[in-house]
Amino acid sequence: MPAVHASGKALARWAHLAFITVFLAWSQPTWSQTTPIPLNDFLVPPRISSMTLSPDGKWVAGIGQAGAQTAAFLLELSTSRPVALARWQRDSSYLYGVWPVAVHWIGNDLLAVDYSNNESVSVDLTGKRVAALGERFIRRMLEKGASSDWVLAYRDVEDGDIDAVNARTGERRKYRLSLPGKLLSWAFDASGALRAVTTMDTAFWAEKTEVSNWYRTSEDAPWQLLEETPVTGDYWVPMRVLPEPDTLAVYSRHGRDTYAVFRYDAAKRQHVEVMAGHPTEDIVGVTGLDQPNFDKVVTAGIKPQITWFEQRWAALQASVDAALPGRINVLEGDKNGLVLIMSYGDVDPGHWYLLDTKTSKMRELGAARPNIDPKRMRPMETVSYKARDGMIVQGYLTRPAQAGDKPAPTVVLIHGGPQLRDRWMWNDEVQLLASRGYAVFQPQFRGSAGFGRRFEEAGYRQWGRAMQDDITDGVDYLVTGKVSDPQRICISGASYGGYAALWGVIKTPGLYKCGISFAGVSDLGEMLGHSIFDDSTAASRELMRAHIGDAAQARRELDEVSPVRHAAQVQVPLLIAHGEEDTRVFSSQSKNMVKALKAQGKSVEWMPMEKVGHGFFWVRDEARYLTAVLNFLDRHIGDGKQAADDAKSKLAEPPEAKSKIE
Repeated sequence: MPAVHASGKALARWAHLAFITVFLAWSQPTWSQTTPIPLNDFLVPPRISSMTLSPDGKWVAGIGQAGAQTAAFLLELSTSRPVALARWQRDSSYLYGVWPVAVHWIGNDLLAVDYSNNESVSVDLTGKRVAALGERFIRRMLEKGASSDWVLAYRDVEDGDIDAVNARTGERRKYRLSLPGKLLSWAFDASGALRAVTTMDTAFWAEKTEVSNWYRTSEDAPWQLLEETPVTGDYWVPMRVLPEPDTLAVYSRHGRDTYAVFRYDAAKRQHVEVMAGHPTEDIVGVTGLDQPNFDKVVTAGIKPQITWFEQRWAALQASVDAALPGRINVLEGDKNGLVLIMSYGDVDPGHWYLLDTKTSKMRELGAARPNIDPKRMRPMETVSYKARDGMIVQGYLTRPAQAGDKPAPTVVLIHGGPQLRDRWMWNDEVQLLASRGYAVFQPQFRGSAGFGRRFEEAGYRQWGRAMQDDITDGVDYLVTGKVSDPQRICISGASYGGYAALWGVIKTPGLYKCGISFAGVSDLGEMLGHSIFDDSTAASRELMRAHIGDAAQARRELDEVSPVRHAAQVQVPLLIAHGEEDTRVFSSQSKNMVKALKAQGKSVEWMPMEKVGHGFFWVRDEARYLTAVLNFLDRHIGDGKQAADDAKSKLAEPPEAKSKIE
């Protein structure tokens, strides 16, 4: 096929559509290259959050901002006619009202809209409600035919109960499994019969939690227990019942380090062969399980990779990647007709394009954040280094333009979880810091997800120990490579990242000149014994103790790495912030740390934040916090001029009090 063109007439960028003007237009910044980018530009909610193409290629549906409100929208591609499907609305039962959070195509004239209040409904092309689906749409029931109106939806998200619902008539089929525990995963055969499930014990009083895999030979046959695994173990889940007798496609790490798709023999109760896998990266997405062969798989290494097995799609992906280089390009639609492209990268929060495969021409439909100029953003490099025990650790490095070839003041930014990870994509906090002259280092220390089982399990019960050493070794790597100025390094993070920041200035007192903690843990034993969020079920209790430690049996070991017990060892200034409404990490964790620091006469700035939880809901609160962060950094590792420059750009004036999602 001819290559997709990316410039000139071939990349015909249509004039802004009326819809874009009404819903999504945002004036491009007029700041010069030497003027600090205003904080507002980094924090304004995205103009477009998602887009998806209708099956017939005539419409695009999505979620975007209409003024200060979130809206579900339609755009008719041939006429540029916009349609508002649903908007934010006041509701006395919900403090922040109710708004659409996702939209999905069911048929060419029927869509599903999910709302923030755990309500999902089907609507027609005018936005008129057709039927109630449940608490959350899951997917179309393709097993019942491509033109079927049947969908799969959660009846109860928390309990895992699911229904098959006719989105046009409201007819509902409840799956009553008569099996113990919460439904975690499921698999259907080609006719739409539910044939395999994964369940988990949910009893609060249970001492041990088991995850169970079940299978039945037909919809009327009794369930057979295939396997039981402790919740702390490495269990597999079914994805689809394959055409061969008693054969499943399952998502598993059986006998390997990374997640792959396996063929599983339910009669023999054993994995047979790998259907799709990568030697060093987890598979995180699969499409085409309803086909004889996969359409594509997505892997999640330090950068995501998209691999198509269908030749035509593979050729299209290669052409689009050549036309839009240095980005992740996600394709959907008709391989022989119109294809919607979601293109994003480290310097671009995202653009949507429509590709006509018959002419190899693309047109831009919109941008996630039109106020962000990719030319003023800084590239996110990938780095890898060897930890002191020989383990290879990867990370992301974003260098400021101001540094040139000189070592730069550096912010070591630690992700939360810790069984989470950072990703190669545009990040508002990273870009804000880089724009102010700081290099930003994001180490993916052991325990981070997505890099294989051995790497993740190497972080178990290593809070403050090997996990912290990985961070330290990464900083040493940057100092040795003359990337970072050893006299101007600050460690910062939220949640687990806040803990790592507090512990970092204690464990390696000469490495950092300051530390910043938002919602950070300071007392591991106290957290494990009094957290209503993570100790609400037997499963969460087991997982927390397996990953962190058991306060009842090893309190001394936990105290050894609890910052509040070592406040006297802090030698550098700290900024500590915490939301008063945080129910995941109680604000007492930070308050007790501040109290201990002040008792020792240490330098600490305390920033309690009213009506803030474990993250930010209001833009104004995030702006206030980040303004404090920038001022703190400027005083301790900056050049002392940034505060004045920011004042000129009106940084000190937070954005309007809008919700990030309202």
